[in-house]
Amino acid sequence: MPAIAFGCALLLLLGAGGGLTAVWLGNREAEPTPAAESSSSSAQAEPGVWQPLEEGQEPTGTADDLEQVLAENPLQEATLQAPTGCELPPTDGGALAPEELTGYLEAGASCLESSWGEALGAVGVDFTGPDVVAYTVDALPEDSACDPARFSEATPVVCQADNTLYWPATWDPGFSNTDAEEVPQLYMWHLSYSYALFAMSAVSLDDYFGTLLISLAEEPERAEESQRRYALQVSCIASAAVYRMPEGIRPAGRVEGFVTSVDAQAAPATAGEPSAEARAVWVWQGKDSEGVLRSCDTWSAAPDAVA
Repeated sequence: MPAIAFGCALLLLLGAGGGLTAVWLGNREAEPTPAAESSSSSAQAEPGVWQPLEEGQEPTGTADDLEQVLAENPLQEATLQAPTGCELPPTDGGALAPEELTGYLEAGASCLESSWGEALGAVGVDFTGPDVVAYTVDALPEDSACDPARFSEATPVVCQADNTLYWPATWDPGFSNTDAEEVPQLYMWHLSYSYALFAMSAVSLDDYFGTLLISLAEEPERAEESQRRYALQVSCIASAAVYRMPEGIRPAGRVEGFVTSVDAQAAPATAGEPSAEARAVWVWQGKDSEGVLRSCDTWSAAPDAVA
């Protein structure tokens, strides 16, 4: 398979970070409790200092306070370790058949849960990895807590409301073009990206970020920069996590060449999406981090680093 064809097939999810505002809004099934009506612990929280949020609580503070929390929180203190006993079922190459998909993704998710659970537990954050459900558009999950309109063949659905990752069974951003050795590498790359959003939610960062965007309603350029910072942080920590996986599962060879290249990153469609060059830089930052998530602190980076 020509390299360029394989690379172009990867564009779909590599560019998904720019839609994180929509992801956050879509995951909020109800309006949060106003800050003044939140629990006493929320009311007494010092602005600019991270605290875990209970269901329905809204973060407090100014935009500067919220940005400070996004830059200083337990995620930044965590270090991902290589999981033990991490294995994926053997395959013959190419995209997995729907009947194989759920079990395969569950095995990969178990590897990620082991790494993320240990890392977040060490900094005082409980983390339970999401369930994984494969679906088709002809048979959408009936008991999902998320809006059916979000389900398509185009991308996985990160549903925080029921802690489930819904994966379209026919979605194929390059899987068909992989050989047997490349299959786990490419599936784990995309799985790690979706999984990173659940890890960030465990630290309440999606709510801090969403509240920041609301507070910047009158400052569109700053809001757009914040979207880029958040998107690039996701790309970085997803890369950091997948590169803690064992040899044979983490990207290597042709897969690594594509997922870390500028050419494989989607061009921005809006000012709130980072450039392909910035995406590639932060993917490499995660790859070289050895699991130290402070390396993915996009919130303290200079503006030109998140352009």
